Amino acid sequence: MAGDRSFSSLRLARCDRSAVRTLLSFFLAFLFTCLSLTATAQLPGSEPKAFEPVIPDFSAPSADWWTGWTEASAEERQQWLEALTKAWQEWRKSLPDEKKLQARAESISQSLKGIEATWQRQKEYQKVPVLPDVEFPENPDIMDWAKADAAITRGRQRLLSLQLEARQLDQTLDQSINQLRKQVILLREARDGAQKDSAALALLLTQINHLNILEQREMLEEFLGNWQGKIDHAESQLQRMLDRLQYSAEATKALEKDVKKQLDAIEKIGASRTSIQGSPELTTDPVKNLQKDLTLMQLEVDLIEAHLKKRKAELLLSINSVLQQGQEGEKDRQMVVSRDLLETASTMIEGTSRELNLRQRQVSAWRGEEGEEETDLSRWWGYFERIDSGLDRAEDLVKDIQRYEAAQLSVYKEQQGWWATVRERTGFMFEQIYKHWRQLADFQLLIIAQNPITLRDIAKIIFVMVCAWLISSLVRRFLNRMVRKNHASESSMYTLGRVLHYSIIAIAIVVVLSMLGLDTSKLAIVAGALSVGIGFGMQAIFSNFISGLILLFEQPLRVGDLVELESGVFGRIRDINVRSTRITTRDNVDILVPNTEFVAGRVINHTLDDPVRRIHVPFGVAYGSDPDLVREAAMAAAEHVNITHTDWKRKTEVWLMEFGDNSLNFKLVVWINSNMVSPLGDPYAMYNIELLREFNEKGIEVPFPQRDLHLRSWDAPLPITRHSPK
Repeated sequence: MAGDRSFSSLRLARCDRSAVRTLLSFFLAFLFTCLSLTATAQLPGSEPKAFEPVIPDFSAPSADWWTGWTEASAEERQQWLEALTKAWQEWRKSLPDEKKLQARAESISQSLKGIEATWQRQKEYQKVPVLPDVEFPENPDIMDWAKADAAITRGRQRLLSLQLEARQLDQTLDQSINQLRKQVILLREARDGAQKDSAALALLLTQINHLNILEQREMLEEFLGNWQGKIDHAESQLQRMLDRLQYSAEATKALEKDVKKQLDAIEKIGASRTSIQGSPELTTDPVKNLQKDLTLMQLEVDLIEAHLKKRKAELLLSINSVLQQGQEGEKDRQMVVSRDLLETASTMIEGTSRELNLRQRQVSAWRGEEGEEETDLSRWWGYFERIDSGLDRAEDLVKDIQRYEAAQLSVYKEQQGWWATVRERTGFMFEQIYKHWRQLADFQLLIIAQNPITLRDIAKIIFVMVCAWLISSLVRRFLNRMVRKNHASESSMYTLGRVLHYSIIAIAIVVVLSMLGLDTSKLAIVAGALSVGIGFGMQAIFSNFISGLILLFEQPLRVGDLVELESGVFGRIRDINVRSTRITTRDNVDILVPNTEFVAGRVINHTLDDPVRRIHVPFGVAYGSDPDLVREAAMAAAEHVNITHTDWKRKTEVWLMEFGDNSLNFKLVVWINSNMVSPLGDPYAMYNIELLREFNEKGIEVPFPQRDLHLRSWDAPLPITRHSPK
């Protein structure tokens, strides 16, 4: 009982401690919540904490006093700059009157004013319109669209200049951060006295300049976002104008007048170039020659510009004409899609720019020459500036034409329909492919016999060889078809096909040699040189070649003939080539036999004139067999073989040849058709099987070798003893 009471008291104590812990946890959580709400909540009517600008110790500025600048508002930055400027002016009065320190202090004052200048520049930027004088009428014509496009292009160029300035500021900002780190290290390493004051002012100047860079970068980011939004909106309005274009007869007249004006300008510039280039005056004066070259370059740039302006007017005129035809229901207007002018203009602009740089280096080199110091070089730079400006205008015109071509395609698709657009673009694409192929085809690869070989020539050679191969294939297919229809023999058509194949290939090779620029009349010399080589190193190959031609023309052997060579090769001919002949044996093994073996060696052709030939199948029977029964069985066996040939003068016979040691030896003399024998079969085996079957049916015994042994007895031998000498 005592143990139970002690256990109960212990359990109650533990329960009390658990309850106390739970209550304490709830109390602490409530207290923490109240403190958090008190710390974070702001009562209505309470004022926020006032902004206090950070003013550094100018004698030893810290490295991070300025870091709160980017988080401050515009009003706070203004207040901070005023307080910083006022504190700096007061502290500057106590600065020692040392020339170097005063110069650096003046730079700091100018940097503080630079921040104010940046803010003033920001106000001026806000007054500058992004797209001045841009109108987007509800029912525009092509001239309204062109004016709006030009204005948006100018705005886009301004935006690009701001983006370039922003990238430059990013690079400057990185350099400024590196400079800050460097100045902090120099201040820490500086000694007391003038060196420390100079390092402190240098660090302060770098920090203030860094603030100015941050202000400029933030200003540019704001303007870039604003201008980009306005330009995007203007481009959407420009697309709306393009979708709602209306035909204008006045625009047609103005554009036709502009085209005529550019044509007159092109003619005038061409006449001026011809007059200058055709001038008979020749001089060695470098100044006059340079002036002539620069004048020609200027005329060339003006000519490019006139051509591009003409194309620009033609594109606008084409768009306006499509609008007119769309109203009249016509569908046959052609687009201006030729890209030759743009590619030519880009090439000429690039070449002229390189030549201009060369002339500039030439003029710059004159400065160092003796006696040229007093030369007035300003006129040359005037030439250079005019030519460079003309090149810039030409590049802008190229971009304008690209935009106009895209606009023309859009209007054409809308007015003429999808199918007409696809047809036009497909034709343009094939035209471009053909043009690029011509440029690539004229690329010189090598020179043979002083004749340049280009990709076009290689393509022609491949075309000739492919055509020769196709013609040869068609001829052989035609000959095989005649064989299948039994209009000609297989051997003759095979020979004719081979001869025609080699003839066509030879003609193609002669044509290829002519295309390469080689004189085919000199082939006799080449053949004479080859004959010498053939006589020494190519004798075997040439002998096989001549033997192959003899076999093809003389036809002692034909494809399908059953032949037996002196070397023991036995089989059917499958192919007769120039160098060798392929023979398939009964074991289905292909053997390539040089053609000289057929010409110089002995060849047995079992199917040359008549495929019927006679074979002798030997067999033997046991003594005591009836010869007439044996003959009857052998004749029956021959009839059961399907290759047996029998006519009135070719009959099957059975001959008793000799009386052997163990058998009566017979021969089954039978005529067979060689063409009916399977390439893999043996006629002797076929007749032996049938003979054995007939002998078994008729009870004729097939003998086997026998030997009779005769045993003879003799008397016991006399004993022989050996006596040793005494």
